[in-house]
Amino acid sequence: MYRSFKMGRSSFILILIIPLMTLISFAIYLEYIKTKENVFEIIQEHLINEKLQLFEKYANYMILHTSKEIKNHIENNDELSTQYEQNLKLLQGDEIKYLYLLYRDNDGKFRYLLDATEDINEKAEFDQKFDPLTDIWDMAYKTKSIQTAHHKELQTLWISIAYPLVVDGDVIAVLGADFTHDVYTKIVDTLNPMESIYLYVSSFMVIMLFIAYTLVFMYYTTRKKAFIDPLTKVYNRQYLAEFLETTSLQDYHLMMIDLDHFKLVNDNFGHDAGDEVLISVVTKIKSQIRQEDILIRFGGEEFVLLVYKKELKDSIIVAHRIREAVMNNIIETKNNQVHMTLSIGINPFPYYAKNIEEAIKIADEQLYIAKSSGRNRVEVFNENDKGQCQTSKRISDIQLAIDENRIKCAYQPIFLNNSKKVVKYEMLLRLIDQEGEIVLPNEFLPSIRHTQVYINLTRCVLDIAIKTLKENSFDISINLDIQDILNNDILNLLKNKFSKELGFTKRLTIEILEHEEITNFKLIQERIIMLKELGFTIALDDFGSGYANFRYLLNLDIDILKIDGSIIQNIDKDKVGRPEFHFIA
Repeated sequence: MYRSFKMGRSSFILILIIPLMTLISFAIYLEYIKTKENVFEIIQEHLINEKLQLFEKYANYMILHTSKEIKNHIENNDELSTQYEQNLKLLQGDEIKYLYLLYRDNDGKFRYLLDATEDINEKAEFDQKFDPLTDIWDMAYKTKSIQTAHHKELQTLWISIAYPLVVDGDVIAVLGADFTHDVYTKIVDTLNPMESIYLYVSSFMVIMLFIAYTLVFMYYTTRKKAFIDPLTKVYNRQYLAEFLETTSLQDYHLMMIDLDHFKLVNDNFGHDAGDEVLISVVTKIKSQIRQEDILIRFGGEEFVLLVYKKELKDSIIVAHRIREAVMNNIIETKNNQVHMTLSIGINPFPYYAKNIEEAIKIADEQLYIAKSSGRNRVEVFNENDKGQCQTSKRISDIQLAIDENRIKCAYQPIFLNNSKKVVKYEMLLRLIDQEGEIVLPNEFLPSIRHTQVYINLTRCVLDIAIKTLKENSFDISINLDIQDILNNDILNLLKNKFSKELGFTKRLTIEILEHEEITNFKLIQERIIMLKELGFTIALDDFGSGYANFRYLLNLDIDILKIDGSIIQNIDKDKVGRPEFHFIA
């Protein structure tokens, strides 16, 4: 029942580009490090080969002029020892710090044979123990091959070489050298600024990536909260626009759900109890729908349910399951038990509507029918009427006319028959379309009859009536039909609009139209009495033209009776109509 929100283009770029740039920066930096290490290895190999050529000459010289008894020769022959050492010093240059000849004693310890160090304080004595820092000396003895060790310290390249002197297959000594080279320092000094730039850029990109993802997370968390109703935790009305950016109404059946008599819960038990009821009802609704269905709190106790497309009969079954689940649920509030019912209107063809507002209005009309028919019902928009979405006046167009002040009223004078004096004016509703043409009520009222737009239109007409009464001294009348009188919203409008203008109610006549037969005289009479208590004059319009009959006169407290013209136009000639007229009179 919750859907992911659509990612905007800018957000998508932010999510994609920043990580990509970060990866590219790191890839470039890693390639730079790899290249730098390769350069160091090449330079190191070159330096080692350069020194080995010198050591090879000295090693060959020593092998030719000594034997396996090299230790005894050097120890017992000072002249030979001095000569060997002088030749060894010839190998020494600015780069070579230490140059020496070692042997391994019977205990496996390395000891000095010769040391070419110039510094007397650092120069080792003959047979002095040598403490190796690496295993290249042992490896040179074991493998009888040249061994090297290197490390970088304080941006300086240090290399140690162990060159074995092999005589008759045995290692008699190892020529050792430790030398440094500042080429590493030069390279590092050259490349460090570039490396620093890479590090700064990479660090910046990582920070930006973190900030970007944090902002995106906060954005979508806040965005989701903006679309979630804090009380019921389902989507709110603002989510509809977001939802429709990524989804077609063609994939859904649309339902309008309204809790029956919910206002009584708030009035009798308080708003806290009302909140508990809403939460409980939503829980029951959610228990009957699927993950892919979308439940939206559209108003106070009104919900929109988008049922993901299945057979219409299945969606109707879902609606009845919801209705029954709520009906059979006893809601426990803090101090009371509440039994709720709900009414549902279904629009199976929301995609035929001009927009979502119109699609909802069609479902809302069915909801109104369900409530008018006794509540706790499900009403479905008839498939045969789906062309109405395209042929009747658009609901949204009428709301636009209200918003743009294109609702007007014509005033028809009502004369006294004998004196021809105007006693009042009857207000006649007119709509001015966007082309400036006048549209009569019968052309647009049917399409909004059971919608909120109809209530909005009634409010607009009442505002015009009050304005007319304020600006003029004559009385006026307005037309309402039976359903208007029964409509609580319209009744509340009359109360609220005229509560501060009670003087105007005596100048306003409400003419009841007889478009449909009255089935509940008791309720209608209660509403008429209520209106008369507010000061309104009640008239029955066009008596005799349709459903109205003498039963109306017997059951309704009417102030004025307007007889249909068809009865009186030939009253002087019609022998049948004359007695009927005299009876009414």
